[in-house]
Amino acid sequence: MRRIIFIFTLLFLGALSAEAQHYDRGYETVPSNPFVTKGTWTVGGTAKYSQHINDGHSLLVISNINSTGYDISVKPQLMYAFKDNLAVGLKFSYARSMLDLANADLGIASIEMNASDCYQIQHKYSAYGVVRAYVPFGNSKRVAMFADVQLGGSFKQGKAFNAGGEHVYGTYKEAFSLHLGVDPGLMVFLTDKLALEMNIGVFGIDYRWENQVRNQIENGSSDSASAGFMINFLSLGVGISYYFL
Repeated sequence: MRRIIFIFTLLFLGALSAEAQHYDRGYETVPSNPFVTKGTWTVGGTAKYSQHINDGHSLLVISNINSTGYDISVKPQLMYAFKDNLAVGLKFSYARSMLDLANADLGIASIEMNASDCYQIQHKYSAYGVVRAYVPFGNSKRVAMFADVQLGGSFKQGKAFNAGGEHVYGTYKEAFSLHLGVDPGLMVFLTDKLALEMNIGVFGIDYRWENQVRNQIENGSSDSASAGFMINFLSLGVGISYYFL
């Protein structure tokens, strides 16, 4: 009987000792010297523009390409640190693209195809609310990881037509989407206030629906949903941010 009481006493004291211990994995988000202090504002974003002109160009099995086009996108963001290493903010984006294809020939073995007088233009607006957590490397004040939780949506309009045949065919569409995602990233302070940031999507829940009108007569619609963990290389973003109090 005494042995049983002694064993239970040791187990009880061991449990109390384990409960009293603090296990630190080294990922404390608010160290003694925070990476981003409360009250800090952040402004930044990315901008991109590209243009192409093809005059009789050939690419693999496609030849005699005559086309012009451009892509432009602007993605500003504004954030505020309401707590050390924790911030909330807004992200916006606008993207626009155009392709005017005068002619292109496709030849594979004995199969030959031609496309001409095709035109497409579209633009997209997006807005997201963001919560960001910074995870510095030890006591580093220059390099840190971060994770963005984003919730928002987008609206896209576009039209396209093909006048290469006997008749002209045109399509107008409107697309909407809702998105919840987690985008981790890495940031490096280039100066005391200017930082280079890079992030990529690893988890997302999306719902999209689209309305379409073809030749101003035929109506169509579609919707889709997706969710899961995967690295989305199309969401890879690199930008510059400015931090100030």
